[in-house]
Amino acid sequence: MSLTKTITRKVVPRTARNWIRSPIRSLRWGWYDARARIGWLKSLELREGWRLRSHPAAVPFAYFAQVDDPEQRKEFDGFIARATPNMRLFDLGAHFGLFSLAAVHYGGPTAEAVAVDPSPLAIQMIAFQARVNSVRDRLQTRWAAAGAATGKTSLVAAGIESAGYFVPPTPDHPAAEQTTVPMLTVDGLAAEVGRPTHLKIDVEGAEGEVLSGAEATLSRGDAPIVFLELHNDILQSRGDDPQEVLRRLQHFGYRLLDDRDEPFEFRAAKNRAVVRLVAEPIR
Repeated sequence: MSLTKTITRKVVPRTARNWIRSPIRSLRWGWYDARARIGWLKSLELREGWRLRSHPAAVPFAYFAQVDDPEQRKEFDGFIARATPNMRLFDLGAHFGLFSLAAVHYGGPTAEAVAVDPSPLAIQMIAFQARVNSVRDRLQTRWAAAGAATGKTSLVAAGIESAGYFVPPTPDHPAAEQTTVPMLTVDGLAAEVGRPTHLKIDVEGAEGEVLSGAEATLSRGDAPIVFLELHNDILQSRGDDPQEVLRRLQHFGYRLLDDRDEPFEFRAAKNRAVVRLVAEPIR
């Protein structure tokens, strides 16, 4: 690391640096957020027949992926197709909460969602979206990371450049760069609010830890359907085996399906940075 970078890290707080290194995105966010504060909202039809009132930043900073990216659009449409009446979604790594909002819409008037994310910015956005769409009573938020045990963990704020994402620290991130975040487990959350019928896992390489904290939930006869984003690149960079995550799901009695609802073949996807798949419990 250069001397200049070392000094900058010590003098300028990470939060400020995150805004400074993405000036255009920071200005755009400020403009959108100012509009939201005075009630100048967007009206979005994300899918035919489903219209949302929305913070102006939600689409350009997050929801665009489920509109413009073919793979993520297919993943989201697959989630909608598997929505069921009275569903309860645990949305782990919820970001701006689009899957949670879809759950309480497509699951009907008694459907529920719990959106879990370590980013305070994301939690604020989800709470805003729930309020302006009158679903606060059915869409809860938890500021936390999901993992193998309850407690605390350290993460790094990627900043507005990544729309508020928090990511695992690397050796280049000293303690001063890291944020302490509460950690919860799927099993603990289920004991608190009731078992999930649907479980979405998008946790930036912590997939194995989440499964460790979900053993009781995934072993039940009424286990939830799982929507998994497997971060091959992050897992492999840490020396972990992404396929082990899939083996654990199979051990719990799940069949793995690709985006065409065909049996998932890891060999065909092992070189992709992120793999999106559905795991259905074998009844």
